Amino acid sequence: MLTLTQVCRELSISPATGRNWIKLGKIKAEGKRGKAYMFSEDYVRSLKEELVSGSRTSLKSRRNKVFISGKALYRDYASSKSVNLPKVENLIEMLSEMDDFSEKTETVMRILLVDCALKLTLDRLGIKDEIVGNPGQTTEKYLTGELDIGMYADLIDALIDDKPAMLSYLSEHEDITFEDFVYEPGEDILGLMYISVKSIGLRKKEGAYYTPNTVVKRLLGHLFEAALLMDGLDKRILDPCCGSGNFLLQLPPGLPMENLYGCDIDKISVILARINLALKYKKAEISFWEEHITERDFLDSLPGDERFDIILGNPPWGYSFSDDRKEFLREHFESGKTTNPESCDLFLEQAVKRLSPEGLLSFVLPESVLTVKAHAPVREFILKNSRLSQLEYLGEVFDRVQCPSIILQIKKAEEAADSASVSELFFLKDRPKIYEGDSFFVIKGRRMITDQCFDFLVPDDEYALLEKLDNLPRAERLKDNAIFALGIVTGANKEMLQSRRTTRNEIILKGQDVFKYNFKIPKCYIHFEPEKCQQVAKTEYYRAEEKLLYRFIGNHLVFAYDDNKTLSLNSCNILIPRIPELDIKYILAVLNSRIAEYYFRKKFRSVKVLRSHIEQIPIPGVGTRTQEEIALLVDKIMQADSADKGTIYDEIDRRLAEIYDLTDDEYDIIKSDLADENLFLL
Repeated sequence: MLTLTQVCRELSISPATGRNWIKLGKIKAEGKRGKAYMFSEDYVRSLKEELVSGSRTSLKSRRNKVFISGKALYRDYASSKSVNLPKVENLIEMLSEMDDFSEKTETVMRILLVDCALKLTLDRLGIKDEIVGNPGQTTEKYLTGELDIGMYADLIDALIDDKPAMLSYLSEHEDITFEDFVYEPGEDILGLMYISVKSIGLRKKEGAYYTPNTVVKRLLGHLFEAALLMDGLDKRILDPCCGSGNFLLQLPPGLPMENLYGCDIDKISVILARINLALKYKKAEISFWEEHITERDFLDSLPGDERFDIILGNPPWGYSFSDDRKEFLREHFESGKTTNPESCDLFLEQAVKRLSPEGLLSFVLPESVLTVKAHAPVREFILKNSRLSQLEYLGEVFDRVQCPSIILQIKKAEEAADSASVSELFFLKDRPKIYEGDSFFVIKGRRMITDQCFDFLVPDDEYALLEKLDNLPRAERLKDNAIFALGIVTGANKEMLQSRRTTRNEIILKGQDVFKYNFKIPKCYIHFEPEKCQQVAKTEYYRAEEKLLYRFIGNHLVFAYDDNKTLSLNSCNILIPRIPELDIKYILAVLNSRIAEYYFRKKFRSVKVLRSHIEQIPIPGVGTRTQEEIALLVDKIMQADSADKGTIYDEIDRRLAEIYDLTDDEYDIIKSDLADENLFLL
């Protein structure tokens, strides 16, 4: 029997979601042990199978993607000019129409990978046309021993786990389509095939977000621009999460293959990486590639292991570790001493440890590593042990993943600093380059860098402006001076939300209904019974005489005023200011201003408006008369027609610029930066 916590771990859902599913009858416990719900292993196994197949209709709309099945061509993984790209697309389309694909996924996948590897090998050797007549018979001829590819056979044979099963499948599916792949330098077509066939959900569960071709090229371009400044390029290079070898495959020419190393825990990926590199260097000895490209977990390396001059790649993000594994990580890693250790942090820490002094590291990482509190331990570690070389803000570049990303490049310090404060200046010693889009700047001035936040997005003049705002005399902040509350989580919107008004229900707002100062009245209603909802705040917060409502999802500050005790869903959260002697409408004006928006954008770069962000915004302390003047303008904008709102907004903004004591040049920086932004006025 399994507990609810164990079931939730198996289904990759939160305990809160699990409890709600029980409440709604979507899953059923077979009994209780004390107060704990219990489920049989057979029931959970059956439930997982139904989630994969989609046969359990009651859970089809759930947001968690781990068990979503399907095939998708990951086009960005290869270059747009690849002649093999449409060929892989044809195969994926073929698989989507095969009735028995889900039952034979492993067999079909290995057949297609073997066939692709054979075609690439024969083309690379220049003997494809003379060896094979019909491209559709290549794999069958190889499996029956009619096709000899010499020393490359050992590498490709590693993909064949059950030759009889593969031959049987081919004989039963004579109409299966094969493509005539050709070798293209630097293109990981084997990897593209593999990741496209794999379930999208499985990629997420493994924390595997495969790097787009353009991002690989940008990382390598920056890295080897910096590496040229090192003493030659005869350096040991490691990709500790190499997958099918895409980063190593695209390394610039002239690097000795003896210096290249990679590892991964995915067995098939490791096999594909060996094949890819063997084709690149035309060296087929399997013993060589088994030594250089290994199936192992990089996190298991212990102190005293070998060092590398360059470590690069895209480590896994959000990998799900077992409880036993978490105990090991907490014991061996500074960044592992959290409730749920983050895999990319652990790889980053381990990579710094494995670097030679003055060695270079370049990783693709989630942007949250720079700012979010959960990543503070790894920020402290790299602050003490390295210095920043380059940083590029990429935005959202991963297919089907809403997560801004970065390329972080750092250099290993010769000696670790005794404390973070010692390394704050040392960390920026090399005048790092900061890239975003087609532009970049160099950090030349001093900056206070702590493990609380790595703030590098702005050039020196903008950094000085943010420092001025942070150190504003008489500034107040909402930290410890406000009530924050989440909107209502019903757990069953379809059942609990209505589109028609009745005598028993009332309006409930979503984030999309909220604009600066006002909200629109939606056609969405609820009969509010807190005990039936999955998660609610105290009713008194929803029913406050005055409160502010704000959009939780989005990279804009959007606050509205409410004195009608209006309910809101969890995309629309609640703020009740409690700063002594500051009027709620004055605070509303500050939070909706361009100045606060600029501060939020530059400091946090978040796709969510978090409480911790709002709490840090400096709010100038002013006299009662000034607050009353601002409050009158707030009343005016809330009552104005849409055409007049922009004019009043600008008037409020100019008054606040004076209150913040901004110079014309400083205010121009803010206005220019936000010139093309949506003000979110009705």
